[in-house]
Amino acid sequence: MGKDAKMIIEAALYAAGRPLSIEQIAEIAKIDNLDYADELVRQLVREYGERSSSLEIVALPGNKYVLQLKANYSNKISNIASRGLLSLGELKSLAYIALKQPIEQSKVAKVRGSHSYKHIKKLEELGFLKFEHLGRTKILQTTEMFADYFGFDHEPRKLKQQLRWRIRKESIQTSLDSHNQLEPEASEEP
Repeated sequence: MGKDAKMIIEAALYAAGRPLSIEQIAEIAKIDNLDYADELVRQLVREYGERSSSLEIVALPGNKYVLQLKANYSNKISNIASRGLLSLGELKSLAYIALKQPIEQSKVAKVRGSHSYKHIKKLEELGFLKFEHLGRTKILQTTEMFADYFGFDHEPRKLKQQLRWRIRKESIQTSLDSHNQLEPEASEEP
């Protein structure tokens, strides 16, 4: 049962493409004992850590786990990666909230448009956002799960600095990539 259950857990983490709670994992693997399910996942975490692999299983707050690419590989394959967990619009809304947090939901909607309400709902469901009510609006902030999933610090000031740096880095890389495509290769010059 153990080896088969562990393989089912690994398959579930792969297929989900998002963090799964230990309860979800246990249900999928048909394991009644949450401690046993957690032990199997921790075995997988150790196994992935011991092998030379571009993949890792990461434990997240709230007793959740995710199978993901190691950070230093995700940029290298971004041009062939298929649909991610979030759409570009959802990522933009999430980045805006992360940079401006704590921020009123209504201010996000003013800047990002009314479609941001759907984005916010999905981001809350995925555990990337938390909120407090203030009158008729919500005050939005990112969660520890957001920081862990994207590799940021939990402290909001440091998280914002890291996010700004990553955005600048990506903008520079995108600019360089498009610039290199426009210029002929050295071997093509007359």
